[in-house]
Amino acid sequence: MRATWRAAGLMIAAVLMTAAGAPAWGQELYAYVGAGLRPPVDALIEAYRQKTGVTVKAEYGGSGQLLTRIGETGKGDLFIPGSTAYTGTLKEKGGVREEWILVLHGPVLAVANGKADAIQSFSDLAKPGVKLGLGDPAAMALGRTADEILDRSGQGDAIRKNVTVRAATVKQLALYVIDGNVDAAIIGAAEAAQAPGTFVVRAIPTDWYQAEYAPVAVLSASTQPDAAAAFAAFLASDEGLAVFARYGFPPAKR
Repeated sequence: MRATWRAAGLMIAAVLMTAAGAPAWGQELYAYVGAGLRPPVDALIEAYRQKTGVTVKAEYGGSGQLLTRIGETGKGDLFIPGSTAYTGTLKEKGGVREEWILVLHGPVLAVANGKADAIQSFSDLAKPGVKLGLGDPAAMALGRTADEILDRSGQGDAIRKNVTVRAATVKQLALYVIDGNVDAAIIGAAEAAQAPGTFVVRAIPTDWYQAEYAPVAVLSASTQPDAAAAFAAFLASDEGLAVFARYGFPPAKR
């Protein structure tokens, strides 16, 4: 009997929430999410499901790849890329209804533990024989940032000769360093914070790149814009930003 009353209560709550334009229990949203943001977004999706009953299905990948996917499918409710550059491109096409800026997505140089003595500074990346991994600038936010860093380092031409792989996601780059496929790679600071001890981290001068910020956008294609906006607001709340910070993403300045 108690279970019956509980079920009836949930149904009544769902009807009232829907009538008020709020997310309804059992509702489902679809989100395109940058691969480097997966750990905190997965945690927040589960927290939101427990809090509201709303399920968010996430498709992860390189932010540039996801931007292409959105254009191809013309479907989905939310876009959470690694940089505002991607939502900016989508805005120009009329694809964004609303946007919130969430967290800083900064770069570091990850050096394989066995190469830490040989690569102690950024200039060491220009040494003959060094194997360097970078992101694909067409596929991921930090790929564009990495090219900007090389250009401003003053040794871009020499260092580019040592680039042996371009990856589609920051997670692939981190794995290349951990597995010894490359000696070093420019990855996200958050990725380094989530894998302490698996490689050595070298700081990159902050005046060598423009800081990237990860946003969340409600897509114009969304058929559930109120529910999508409610989830986006949850990500941007103090509770949401605290989860991002736990995974190494500091909140953007408000």
